[in-house]
Amino acid sequence: MLRTPTRLAATLLTAAVLLTACSTGDDAGPRRSEQATAVPEPTWTPSDEVDLADREQYAAALEDGVNAVRAQLDLPTLQHDECLEGAATDRAAALIGAPELAHAPLLPVQKSCPGGTLAAENLSRTDRPPQDVVLAWLDSPTHRDNLVSADLVRGAIGCVRDGGTADAPVLICSHVFLG
Repeated sequence: MLRTPTRLAATLLTAAVLLTACSTGDDAGPRRSEQATAVPEPTWTPSDEVDLADREQYAAALEDGVNAVRAQLDLPTLQHDECLEGAATDRAAALIGAPELAHAPLLPVQKSCPGGTLAAENLSRTDRPPQDVVLAWLDSPTHRDNLVSADLVRGAIGCVRDGGTADAPVLICSHVFLG
């Protein structure tokens, strides 16, 4: 069960990390499945050994968290896609030093990583552990829609450093989805 201070911290994190979300495709965006209206319990906890300075490990922990949420809602896990991982890392790198997180068009991703007519993206900039980012995404309706859309079946996360210190880096992460 999530305690109120944790929920408050997650809500504050949502505002603090300047999260944004968008989607493109043949329709206005991912359709919410009936399962998506359930509120998952945040039972996922990554290993205490997640090193925030290790971008690949951090991205993998985020993907694990997203897939844990999807499993709680009886949704299939997102298939990790190496092409999308490269695209996500490039998209995150393009935001280094930017005052605000802003989405670039997703059509180039759909063209370079074929096999989907629907694309979406969640972004984060934070020095917080991966579970805090997953909770923040769940607390944001547009991010949550992307995480729990049954129409989005492939995904990957790419993270890059954007300041901070060696021990407490600030990471920009892009989670790109295709369906």
